[in-house]
Amino acid sequence: MKKSAAQDLLDALSGKISGEIRKTPVDRALYSTDASNYRMLPLAAVIPGTERDVAVTLAEARVRGVPVTARGAGTSLAGQAVGEGIILDLSKHMNGVIEVDREAKRARVEPGISIDALNRRLSPYGLMFGPDPSSSSAATVGGAVANNATGAHSILYGMSGDHVVSSKVALSDGTLLRLSREDYERRGGDAGGLFARLAALLEESREVVAAEFPKHWRRASGYSLDRFLDEEFNPARLLGSSEGTLAVSTDFELGLVERPAASALCVLQFREIPGAMEAVPEILSKGPSAVELMDGTLLDLARKSRGFSRLVSFVEGSPEAVLVVEFQGEDERRAAARAEDFSRFARSSFPAAGALAVTSPREQKNIWDARRAGLGILMSGRDRRKPVPCIEDVSVPPENLARYSRDVISLLEEFGLGAAFYGHASAGCVHVRPLIDLSTPRGVGEMTALCEGALELALRHAGVMSGEHGDGLQRSRLNRRLFGEGVYSVMKKLKDVFDPAGILNPGKVVDGAAPDSNLRMREAPGNFPAALDWSREGGLAAAAVMCNGQGMCRKTAEGIMCPSYRATLDEGDTTRARANVLREVLSGNLGPDALYEKDFHDVFDLCVGCKACASECPSGVDVAKMKTEFLAAYKTRKGFTLRDRLFGGVHEMSRGRSALPRVLNRAFEALLPAGVLSLAGIDPRRPLPRMAKEAFSSWFGKRGGPGEGREVVYFHDTWSEFFYPEIGAAVTRTLENLGFRVIVESRRKCCGRPMLSRGMVERARENAAHNVAVLSGYAEKDVPVVFSEPSCLSAFRDEYRDLLPRDEALEAVVSNSHSVCEFVLARAGETPEEAAGAGERKRLLVHGHCHEMAGGGFEDTVSLLRLLGYDARRSNAGCCGMAGGFGYEKEHYEISKAMGEKGLFPRIRNLEEDRRVCVTGVSCMEQVSHFTESVPVHVALLLEESLAGGGAE
Repeated sequence: MKKSAAQDLLDALSGKISGEIRKTPVDRALYSTDASNYRMLPLAAVIPGTERDVAVTLAEARVRGVPVTARGAGTSLAGQAVGEGIILDLSKHMNGVIEVDREAKRARVEPGISIDALNRRLSPYGLMFGPDPSSSSAATVGGAVANNATGAHSILYGMSGDHVVSSKVALSDGTLLRLSREDYERRGGDAGGLFARLAALLEESREVVAAEFPKHWRRASGYSLDRFLDEEFNPARLLGSSEGTLAVSTDFELGLVERPAASALCVLQFREIPGAMEAVPEILSKGPSAVELMDGTLLDLARKSRGFSRLVSFVEGSPEAVLVVEFQGEDERRAAARAEDFSRFARSSFPAAGALAVTSPREQKNIWDARRAGLGILMSGRDRRKPVPCIEDVSVPPENLARYSRDVISLLEEFGLGAAFYGHASAGCVHVRPLIDLSTPRGVGEMTALCEGALELALRHAGVMSGEHGDGLQRSRLNRRLFGEGVYSVMKKLKDVFDPAGILNPGKVVDGAAPDSNLRMREAPGNFPAALDWSREGGLAAAAVMCNGQGMCRKTAEGIMCPSYRATLDEGDTTRARANVLREVLSGNLGPDALYEKDFHDVFDLCVGCKACASECPSGVDVAKMKTEFLAAYKTRKGFTLRDRLFGGVHEMSRGRSALPRVLNRAFEALLPAGVLSLAGIDPRRPLPRMAKEAFSSWFGKRGGPGEGREVVYFHDTWSEFFYPEIGAAVTRTLENLGFRVIVESRRKCCGRPMLSRGMVERARENAAHNVAVLSGYAEKDVPVVFSEPSCLSAFRDEYRDLLPRDEALEAVVSNSHSVCEFVLARAGETPEEAAGAGERKRLLVHGHCHEMAGGGFEDTVSLLRLLGYDARRSNAGCCGMAGGFGYEKEHYEISKAMGEKGLFPRIRNLEEDRRVCVTGVSCMEQVSHFTESVPVHVALLLEESLAGGGAE
């Protein structure tokens, strides 16, 4: 591509489209990868706002011969979503539901809406989009159709292309045209005779397609030429498995299915994978809705994952293969009966498999979550060998599955390689990922040879190379041999009918390059001197490489990852973007000083350090830690601002203010907004917390608590000490009501969290070392330390291990640190009977601090509140948006508010009764009070209220 033509294109687009053009080196790097092994640096990314933007972009690109690659969520596993020209990101703005026809069971939607988001919109109608790929939380409808994606329930719902009724498309010359059965028949609006050329191709090629096209239905390889054989030909269905090489869709009319009323599972465990595959045909005879495979490799890694270990508790021992068999029913009772009936059948037919029926919706969800996170979990291994998709997606008829699996295992043994097996046994599509080190020439050679071996096995067992993940850069070159010359020539003619200039996603489906071209760097690139300990991750660079691009951080409903993306829907604000751009910097692709430039800073700017990525990302990519590392380097060179010093030193500043007479403190507060706050860039719309009349430690020192009882240390944080002493008082009285003698350790310092959030790593390290030295004596005497602020506790449990040598003193202090809720819950048997569960159960909305939810402690809070008599309901709302000092900054005020509006605030406003909301952190308490009419109550106050007047025996 000539540089002058490329720049000319960008100049032309800047005056003609309403959408965004992203062309900085950082933007280009962010769109250079997807979830595959490949990297191609694009000219720019265009984020269209309308279908006209799409048409104009294509028209201008075609005139100049610049390639265009349409992209949804970028979750493609074979390299479909990368290209060297223009990337069209359709996910940010073109993601709406245009209309729903309940009676006809149809919906018209824009291509950028995710499958899960679409199904949430369809839920009130009792309908859904049938295909359910594991990436449905992020994967867009446009991407699903382009890949012909499906999922666990394909034996019920088929492939994505099967559900396309019509589609409005932009052709490669920019012409907008609707593809449908009706338009094809009447040839209405036919652009340049497209339908006539299609009709001619159908006529001349139908015979060869009927004779030679693969008969196995679970197919995402090649173009959907089998549609040529349909009694009523619909050109829109050619878009299924086209990978954006024929046209760019600007809307889809989709056929929908009824949502299943209920389901139940049966779990079978096998000693070996071929044995499990032998059972599949007999299982299918019982009419399940899904049969999914998870192998021992995946299960072992899941057990080691902080965020996913609880999801695989249903597995007993160490089976080599687990089959999850689902049955649907008209209601829960009938679904459960079907699963129980099958379990009895399985115990007699497969006696060693230990059939286990699972009917609880929550337990079923855990199993499905583990299965859907399979790829990410597999990629979480810290070894340089990664599960590579060179055999991955071969699909064969289920009756051939056992023989195919044995042959695959034999092929792997020839190379001395292990592999992970998972996927859709019901349809013969088992994902096999050999463990290969692609950072070495030997590994690249193994990948290439295994691609060839997989092709031979696909042909031998009457299958295809891809059952759902498509061809992309990984498999397109093999299509000539997979389909044969006759069918392949028809594919090339079809490409020419739609895209004669060849600008639409070139090199995919037809005319593919060798699978070892454009490989993404997988070796750990260069490091720089790190401020934190990255030994657990194998180094900072290795941690960045761990991001495989799967895109779970683009989910917008469950969990809390990633708050900034949920508010902006911008790729640059994803967890993935931050890890990817750090990898690009460490690889040297962005220049020696890129780390200190504004574009790099902006990618990390909206990361609120919620820590959800460390637990919710299946690969365990900890971007919050990466941000701390980046800020340490960036601020060391650029210097710390006044705002950094105010927020980082909030504890010392508050202690100094607390020592002032009350009248001076009030004068200080009155003058602060007009002076220092303005200079520091703190938004005047935010009411600052006011200093308490009396510090908590002063109150505590005057009151004279119990002189006897088991000792416990209360870590009184900055907020409970100087601003909300009622929290500290509530913790104190709660612990005393349980029979403990509370110690308030005056020697303790700030936990260091505020400093870390500003990049002040060395100051945080000093505080951490001091606190460990002070508290280790209590740990030696088995005196627990209790926290009321989740961010402080998470600093001890997570960051201290990154700041300090991991010696016995540190580990003893960490293991001796507890949240007040988990501490009280662990002693639930000591709770006074007259308090626990007393009175009428009062409904209560409970919102957990991000650090508590990410660390897994929030369930203890909810359980304790229920034990104490509350009908506690989780907000399930994600991050509140405050994130400590983040929400106070002028440039972050609106985005902070938007984060809350994406989940928490609407849930509070929809409360029908008392609007009192329980929160577990001060940041959440402030955010709720600033933007809603609710009265947020810290959980410590509810504990005191519930346990008042009692006393442990």
